[in-house]
Amino acid sequence: MNPLKIQAQAYSPGRVKGPIRLGGEAATRDGIVVLEQHELVNFNGACTGLAIINGAPFSHIMIRIQGHGIPAIIITTDQAKLLTDSVEMVLDGQRGMLFDPELLERFPPLTIEPPPLFQPISTADDERVMLRASVHNRMGVMRSLSCGVSAIGLLHMEYLGSQSRVVPDADFFANELGNCCNEAEPLPLIARLPDYSTTKMPDWCKQMMLSANIQDSRGMHPYDKEPLQTLLNDILEGVSRCSEYYDLRILLPLINSVDEFIHWRDHIGTKLSNLTSIGAMLETVNAAEQINSFFKEADFIAFGMNDIVADLLNCKRDSEKMNAYEPVIYQLLHRVAQQAGNRTKEIQLNGQLARMPGVMPILLGLGYRVFSLNPLLAPYLRETVMQIDTKQATTLAEQVCNARDKSEVKTLMGL
Repeated sequence: MNPLKIQAQAYSPGRVKGPIRLGGEAATRDGIVVLEQHELVNFNGACTGLAIINGAPFSHIMIRIQGHGIPAIIITTDQAKLLTDSVEMVLDGQRGMLFDPELLERFPPLTIEPPPLFQPISTADDERVMLRASVHNRMGVMRSLSCGVSAIGLLHMEYLGSQSRVVPDADFFANELGNCCNEAEPLPLIARLPDYSTTKMPDWCKQMMLSANIQDSRGMHPYDKEPLQTLLNDILEGVSRCSEYYDLRILLPLINSVDEFIHWRDHIGTKLSNLTSIGAMLETVNAAEQINSFFKEADFIAFGMNDIVADLLNCKRDSEKMNAYEPVIYQLLHRVAQQAGNRTKEIQLNGQLARMPGVMPILLGLGYRVFSLNPLLAPYLRETVMQIDTKQATTLAEQVCNARDKSEVKTLMGL
């Protein structure tokens, strides 16, 4: 019998060897656990690697797993049926492979060095590209530096103190943000104000949201009501203290209109020092298409590509319809780039899109140069970026934008 090799979808980089464990209940710390995505909700992370059946790469729960640094791949139901409990296998999260140890010589480990700190990454034709880190806490910042990122592009503040049941105060936020900024120094740090939803709500916030009769209101809207108004003031007090010493910038989540941004920018600006830059996180198609109006008001712009893609495709982030290869995604980004002109290079693209196979050349070809994602991906994406000629990528991007369907897009990307 030939040794087993499964070509799956790469998700979280890293390479591990261990026995297959079928199902979350069978998990062991030395095992490669095979489970359905819904099992991740209560999974305690006791494993060396993960093979997730029909995982949705843009979903919050999958992104959390990626943030933990566990090597992971996405497999199909049919591929999962090929696996036998307790049989030793090798999981390669970067290649997207699961194979018998007999094939180790055929598939040796990839030797990828992290980019040097404080040095720009350049394409093959010397276009500068910035790979920033999206992190949840101080440990994420520390991991980012070892991966050679150019800045902390997104600190998800909703995860600070996520295990506590005590509502944090200004001292807590000043201390937590200060620790993160201190670890990041001299790199700048962009902290997004907490963006709450049922899938990423810290324990201390659940009762608070219920008492305010706020079930799943994302963005800035919850801060109109108590007790979240007080919480916002405590966060801003912590930010104000830290911004006296560090390059700390604030990002407002899920901004839908320029008027909404101006309202909150002016309100928040009264509580911060003039040293603090305030940016807009655009996460809908409508907001993205107002790019030039936002450039006039915001200090900087970030796109939440996970939510923009979901909005564009009219589906939830864990839906099967969430596909990175739909032509409409690149048509939208092309329209935005046409409006923004040379300022396209300033827009920070957050989320999973840039790390999907074949996608980075298209984004560079459309004119985007700043990306914020899991820091563990930075060394691998650097290797990709350095091989791209942006002139050729521009031609390829035009072809992708004119493609008829996702099948043609994948063919153009060589997938």
